[in-house]
Amino acid sequence: MGLNIEVTWDEPVTIGLLEQFINQAKAGGASSDTVLEEITHDQDPQVPLGWRVPATGTAGLPREVAMPHRLMWNIHSMLDQIGSGDGDVRELQAEINGLDSQLWEALMKHVGQ
Repeated sequence: MGLNIEVTWDEPVTIGLLEQFINQAKAGGASSDTVLEEITHDQDPQVPLGWRVPATGTAGLPREVAMPHRLMWNIHSMLDQIGSGDGDVRELQAEINGLDSQLWEALMKHVGQ
């Protein structure tokens, strides 16, 4: 099973979302020459739903990788806020997206090693 970097258009696509997709694709081994795969609807392949780029060099045994201390601390803090809250995380969405992006970038540094 390979790892893919994907962006779908189920919500409005912003420049920030495209920037995050491109950064993740580059961290996954994509270059400026990498061709995007189109994600299409199962029942109607003429309906585009997004783009996909396979991450290269992800084969091999799973291993532990170091997580930057600051990122680990921020994720712990976020999980604590979610766990102790009332269940409504909409106010935390931007912070969650930022942490997700940072975690993905930290992970993708180890792809292919």
